[in-house]
Amino acid sequence: MIGAEVTFDVALPKVVWGWLVSTNMWAKSIATGTFLLGLYFIKRYPEQDNFFRKWLPFLGIIFIGITLLVTVLDLHHMFRFWKIFFHPHFTSAVTLGAWVVSAFVIVLLISFWSWATGNKKLFDKVMIPGFILAFFATIYTAGIMGEATAREVWVFPAEMISMLLSAMIAGSAAYLIVDAIYGHVLKEEIRRELGYILFGSAGLAAAMFIGELFFAKMHSEFSYEVIKILAFGEVAPFFWLGMIFTFIIPMVLVGIANEYRKYRYAWLASVFALIGLWLIKHAWLIAPQSLPLS
Repeated sequence: MIGAEVTFDVALPKVVWGWLVSTNMWAKSIATGTFLLGLYFIKRYPEQDNFFRKWLPFLGIIFIGITLLVTVLDLHHMFRFWKIFFHPHFTSAVTLGAWVVSAFVIVLLISFWSWATGNKKLFDKVMIPGFILAFFATIYTAGIMGEATAREVWVFPAEMISMLLSAMIAGSAAYLIVDAIYGHVLKEEIRRELGYILFGSAGLAAAMFIGELFFAKMHSEFSYEVIKILAFGEVAPFFWLGMIFTFIIPMVLVGIANEYRKYRYAWLASVFALIGLWLIKHAWLIAPQSLPLS
């Protein structure tokens, strides 16, 4: 046949992005979410900014470290990662993400040094660059997923919003857990506000997943097949536990905590939210890869 075009019509033999990538996204949500929310509460409640100036770099460094570790472990040629810095191709979301996360790590280290030395002005100088870097570090994975062809459920705008909501869920949950461990050192209005952020972010994220469940068939046949795998296939336990743990249980418990001022329920809600967030991210990552691309 003259002018025939050859396309990739063979199914991948296995899932390429597995639990390491799920952990990458989960840990990155905590690192960036705690940074973004930490900046907000430092500005809004300067009388208690010592808490956030301390835990913002601690949580950020720990969880961005986990992000980088699982990323390197997931590379097929892990000892070649240096090429992304010395031979970069900035048309790739992977390259852009690597540079952004590296710059974000530098900001976190400066933040830690600022807290350790008591030099608040040093951190104040990197707040705005840090905010920009944390924002793009949160969403760059959405760009990578958006570049994956024939994965209609991974659409960049929707993934970007989903990852921002994940950062808000993870960040608020992490701070509520730390506050509970240290005997509720935060003012009551801060705990309530963290609870509302967790509640609202969980509600919006749940709406996105529920919308996909109901309207995927209108989008494409591929999306509908992915939803069937999510709801009834091999990743269904991850998906439904994720929905319950990340959205339903936290929203109920946070509602009780803020309504009746029983903040131990907010701590429990946060634990469920962080566990569920990994589960649902893992299900959402694996399901589209379970179908042939042809």
